[in-house]
Amino acid sequence: MTARRTGAFLLAMCWSAAILAACAAPSAERKKEADARMRMGVTYLEQRNLPMAMQELTKASELDPGNPEVDMALGLVYQERGDLPRAEEYLRRAIDKKPDYADARNNLGIVLTGRKAWDEAIREFEAAAMNVMYTTPERAYFNLGETYRAKGEPANAEGAFRRAVRANERYAPAYIALSSVLGGQGRWEEAASALSRCVEILPGYAPGWMELGRVQARLSRHAEALKSFNTVLAVSSDPELRKQAAGYVTFLGSEKR
Repeated sequence: MTARRTGAFLLAMCWSAAILAACAAPSAERKKEADARMRMGVTYLEQRNLPMAMQELTKASELDPGNPEVDMALGLVYQERGDLPRAEEYLRRAIDKKPDYADARNNLGIVLTGRKAWDEAIREFEAAAMNVMYTTPERAYFNLGETYRAKGEPANAEGAFRRAVRANERYAPAYIALSSVLGGQGRWEEAASALSRCVEILPGYAPGWMELGRVQARLSRHAEALKSFNTVLAVSSDPELRKQAAGYVTFLGSEKR
């Protein structure tokens, strides 16, 4: 082998080694930097500083391209920007890398409901909720119920909302949604029971008292409704909610006279 050919062969080997090194798993240092940038990106996302979130998360993805958490965070940024196709793309990437990634499946379900892909969304929410490692299955069950409600299937929506409160009895939105589904079927007594349970567990939850008062008023339980609306005034600092409650108090008070 001539010196020139030997040099060319060694050069080719060096290039091959460089390519293999680039394709290898990220070093511990790169993973550490990627994790730091991902955390910063998520912080920016929580602050709704989307350009900075995108910048940090894109860099994190370059440093650690196999990290599904980075993909999910990028999906959430695109979702916040209203770019649902890109959000879906990144969330699917996260799931491809980690099929049991319940948070990613739940968020993908939300994106799918945005384009009214109800059946696909239902599958994702069910997969998330049934994952025994998922720490907040009530969220997936709630989203499942909302999807069934949007699809026009109140019986399935009711079942999902009941599963949500069984998973976490302190998950207030599920009680409100459940009462709405029950009321929509004319089952006002059951709606009142669901809301009574809500405020029993969460006595400081003003929206629960507000909805309970409305249902009690519909059932002509005016004294109970008046008590519920007065409780809203006692526990809530929300000006709009207080205004609504005060209106009901005035109306029900005038009926008593």
